[in-house]
Amino acid sequence: MLFTHAFHLCAQSPDSLVSVSLLALGDVNLGRKVGQEILKGRIDYPFEKFSDVLKRGEIIFANLECPVTDQNGETESPKSNVVFCAPPPAAASLRRAGITVVSTANNHAFDYGLKGVRETVKFLNQDSVFFSGTVDKAENGFAPLIIELHNVKLGIVAYTQTVNIARGIKTGLISVFDSAKAFREIKLLKTNADFIIASYHGGDEYRDLPGKSTEREIKLLADFGADVILGHHSHVPQGIEIYNGCLIFYSLGNTVFNQPQKYWTQRSFAVLIRFEMGKDLKKISSIELIPFRAGFQPSADLAQDEIEKLMERIQKLSTITINKTERGYFVESSNERKSP
Repeated sequence: MLFTHAFHLCAQSPDSLVSVSLLALGDVNLGRKVGQEILKGRIDYPFEKFSDVLKRGEIIFANLECPVTDQNGETESPKSNVVFCAPPPAAASLRRAGITVVSTANNHAFDYGLKGVRETVKFLNQDSVFFSGTVDKAENGFAPLIIELHNVKLGIVAYTQTVNIARGIKTGLISVFDSAKAFREIKLLKTNADFIIASYHGGDEYRDLPGKSTEREIKLLADFGADVILGHHSHVPQGIEIYNGCLIFYSLGNTVFNQPQKYWTQRSFAVLIRFEMGKDLKKISSIELIPFRAGFQPSADLAQDEIEKLMERIQKLSTITINKTERGYFVESSNERKSP
């Protein structure tokens, strides 16, 4: 099976200490009103108030919670407000914001059928936005994605627990979670990547905790060898755990997603993870939580009391410890592994 290498910069001696930072975001919906703004020519609309956060990551990941497809100006179904899509220029919105890679495996992946799935692949490819979770032809399979920067290789896989329109599962175009498939894919990636990042889309919406089946499947990904798991779908921030050496974020909540009906759908956090490698050393050296306000245009303008309330929530739901420092909020971690 072929590997997709996203980019390769700044090669260094393997004996020297090298590092790379990953900024991970939650759900990004470039449909509905955001899609209409993009169609008006406001390509930078979704992220124009978020640049100070985005510039902190060398590699930026987000969950793309919508297909990118040409539906003649439609960005939300007139029959249902839970069926939506982004217009083709939305791929440029992602690229111009600096977003490197997105997960396309989620429950909305089949909202606009085969056309929507295939055009998402097409438009992301055209704008050089890397992705994992869907393919345009079932026979192509889900080629493992490796992003290489500063001589550090991050392998990325993506899975969804459900698809809104059931027949989408049967197409073979969407990476629906299957334990045997995930085991094979992660095992293959581990032979070629230094760290494995798994995106998992599932669970119950608006709940504080993942359901039992969601937690079980997420921990299977950790058992298979994932180093970091980025959870999505609940639309609210959930807890953090280190399990079997794997850093688990059960839900990163919303980013570009307007759900004003609930308090926690409007407030969440990004995570800035630094990976380090050296001779006989491989570790996650830093985990920073960056609070922000979610909505049509996310922004880091939360008041201090909102930030404290958010961190109290995450700490309460977590098994790790969050430390407040002069530089921000950091997760205690001893996730260090000897290189094989």
